[in-house]
Amino acid sequence: MTVGSPAVAWQTPAGTTTAALTITSPAALFWRVACLSRTNLTSAATIRLRAGTAANLVSAPTYDSGTIPAGVAIGIGQALHILPLAVSAAALRIDLSDPTNPDGFLNVPLAFAGPVAEASIAPESDTGLEVRQADTTTRAGVVFTDPLSRARGWQFRLAATREEDLAWLDAFEAAAAARRNLLFVPRAEYARASAETVFGLLTPGRRSFSTATGARRRWSATIIERL
Repeated sequence: MTVGSPAVAWQTPAGTTTAALTITSPAALFWRVACLSRTNLTSAATIRLRAGTAANLVSAPTYDSGTIPAGVAIGIGQALHILPLAVSAAALRIDLSDPTNPDGFLNVPLAFAGPVAEASIAPESDTGLEVRQADTTTRAGVVFTDPLSRARGWQFRLAATREEDLAWLDAFEAAAAARRNLLFVPRAEYARASAETVFGLLTPGRRSFSTATGARRRWSATIIERL
């Protein structure tokens, strides 16, 4: 799932409001976070994550979150779950249930599950909406507005990245150049983490030195929600 449009999303048949997504990897990896974005899930939805081998996901998983509230951010449709610790496994199953969903089905355009790289963002990092609209002004000065899109985004800065962390910055920039979606969780322990998390396209900025020895680097980037 690479595009956030409901028209091309993973969707259950009409009348089905309970389902499961299973994500598998050719080899074990360290699962640390899962995020479902731009969904039609409601605030009453529940979620359950289980990690393990494809054969034991249900019967004897390595990790089991149990059934918990999905914590869907109102008006955003995003559910975020951060595992307490990274879990090495080859598969992850996400069970979804939203029996009172007014649509009568589940729609999930974007999903991410996998490992993370952790860093401290600088205080000047900021978030906002990227609004696109087409305005037409008549000779009489009347303005007709045609809303096109609105996407959440972050402009963030890492102020003191260590030299040994540059490998994952290289990986991020390579993924960005390939126009792959990336997940940005600004404050993992914050109550509004799900509402502020963005899954989308990243545009990296320049790197600079934050110390005279070059042991620390500054790095900035912009990430915009994938529509």
